[in-house]
Amino acid sequence: MKQTMKAITVYGPYDARMEIVPKPEATGDMIVAKVCRTGVCATDTSIYTGDSSFIRSGEIKYPCRFGHEWAGIVEAVGPEVKNFKPGDRIYTDNFVTCGKCEACQTGDYMSCPSIWSVGTVNCWDGCYAEYMQMPERHCFHLPEELSMDEGALIEPASIAYDAFRGVTLTEKDTVVVYGTGAIGMISAWLAKYYGAGRVILVGRTEEKLQIALQIGADFVINSRKEDAIAAVKKLSLGGKGANMVIETSGSPQALKDGMACAARYARISVVSFYERNIDDIAIDPLVLGCFAMVGAAGRYGNAPEVCEIMRKNPVKLTPVVSHHVPFEKTLEMFENDAEYRKTRIKAIITFDE
Repeated sequence: MKQTMKAITVYGPYDARMEIVPKPEATGDMIVAKVCRTGVCATDTSIYTGDSSFIRSGEIKYPCRFGHEWAGIVEAVGPEVKNFKPGDRIYTDNFVTCGKCEACQTGDYMSCPSIWSVGTVNCWDGCYAEYMQMPERHCFHLPEELSMDEGALIEPASIAYDAFRGVTLTEKDTVVVYGTGAIGMISAWLAKYYGAGRVILVGRTEEKLQIALQIGADFVINSRKEDAIAAVKKLSLGGKGANMVIETSGSPQALKDGMACAARYARISVVSFYERNIDDIAIDPLVLGCFAMVGAAGRYGNAPEVCEIMRKNPVKLTPVVSHHVPFEKTLEMFENDAEYRKTRIKAIITFDE
């Protein structure tokens, strides 16, 4: 008789169900791990509500077993697995490749023509579940000095990390981050780690802004209380504006404000989904400012690199974990999202370890 487990699947907008489903098996190069921590992402919420642009485009289809930020403990390994054993602590990529094509055979996983995203687009069963199955090539050892909470933060940190690809920061640079969610907080943490002279975070909730000061921000701006554009320019080194802008909030106004407070030749990294098209973005300031605007959504190799930064950086990220929610209360959390949102930075689902 096959073993079973509990898992949450979304069948349609506001229709998520915790069910008893078959437990995955450790065949071939597959690893089966007990999930210990699962991070709650804004994308998960938009899948639950049906507001995701990927739902509308058909790239995410119901039913969907969502969740893509997790860490756990290996329970079983397939006969082809070489570098993991039961009891190992692990985290993983947020996607799965075919493992057979020419690109995969050379380790160029981002060029695989058959990519499944964990818990989202072209869905590989996600981590709102007691157990996860992942191929060894997408699994990594979680260092003993990092907690399971930190392991679950590696995935969002790997997204924020992509905002800095190709960027060199010095003490002469001002970085402004829009958004007090986990990726915004992590972006501020990374900007300071990479040597920015001044890191400014813009948000709307005072309690969250105070957390940003604990993990890397030099200044915070409450955009409910003051003109964020003027404040950024005043606080920026030399009064020239931000050399780097990171927009993580998904707010069209924040994107416009970020462009308005950017210095000439600034890098603008967009690390958010907006869930709808934006028609009134002025392009001329981008051209005249010679801005480099790039999207950042993560890629293969980011996860272990940011894990190493977590291990080295004496400034811990754990203050961004605002809620611990038992797995059995996950559906209740989604049903009461508006209440959680008031204080949530990063909610983490907990499982018995």
